[in-house]
Amino acid sequence: MQLRGPKFTLEPLAKAQFSNSSGTAIPCAADGRPIPVITWMKNEGQVIQDILGLRHVRHDGSLVFSPFSPDEYRADIHAATYRCVASNSVGAIASRDVNVRASEYTSFLPCKEDNNGPSVY
Repeated sequence: MQLRGPKFTLEPLAKAQFSNSSGTAIPCAADGRPIPVITWMKNEGQVIQDILGLRHVRHDGSLVFSPFSPDEYRADIHAATYRCVASNSVGAIASRDVNVRASEYTSFLPCKEDNNGPSVY
């Protein structure tokens, strides 16, 4: 078996924008021998931890942001910069910075009109 350092087969894009009502998954995959382990880091260099209901890393290496209510918004999670790192015993590579931005989806109720003009409820 010939050893090979990691090489991205799917590198994340530089921007990931999504609404709180939909969430998103940011894919990252790499090949090498032995098979690389995928981890995600914040731009400060710390490995991220799963946060129940907000953010987790899937077994395929994708960074997943779950749908969330507006009161669960956290700038340190939903407006942050991340990097995907693929590593094995031969070496490690890091992806480009991925700027994540979540926006709040607001739904509006339709207006009801009567003889007094429009009213909102």
